[in-house]
Amino acid sequence: MRENLAGRLTWEPTGDGIRVVIPVRVPWLLAFSGIILFTLPINILKIFSGYSVITVPVSFVQFWIVLGIGLCLGILWFTMIFNIKNILTLNSVEITIQAHIFGIEVKKRTYATNRLHCLRFKPSEYGELISMNDMSRIQIDRDCKTRNFAFGITEQEADALIEKMMEIYKFPQVCEPEQNAINR
Repeated sequence: MRENLAGRLTWEPTGDGIRVVIPVRVPWLLAFSGIILFTLPINILKIFSGYSVITVPVSFVQFWIVLGIGLCLGILWFTMIFNIKNILTLNSVEITIQAHIFGIEVKKRTYATNRLHCLRFKPSEYGELISMNDMSRIQIDRDCKTRNFAFGITEQEADALIEKMMEIYKFPQVCEPEQNAINR
């Protein structure tokens, strides 16, 4: 049974690890791009009926059909972007991060835990959520590359998640680039 971890995060124990559901907070600019999807069919209809070689006036029925298509696209877009969830499964051997939209897995990454270092929270550089690159997130290093997950997470949620993850596996806090600099 899932329990509340912090804020929007829920978790449940698995055999020797945990599974955490992390709803993704979407940048407002991406959310409002649904308006473009709503108006795109209308603009295409205007272009083809007003500026093409064959000038056919837009009928009342055509207009409402196109408006309905745009409305359906806009509603689908809004419901999709507000139903994105990451599911993190962690045990002592591996960590799996899955992206789900409407409960359907669209992306999956699996890493061996013994190759991961420096688990940390990176706060948003800007107060507003403009793009995914500006959002707060949890970062972890693997093979001198930073991996990001849990976009839009708050500091309170990140602290609780990192604490819960460290209970399952003690990620080393020394980052690989720093180790390489020391060894040179």
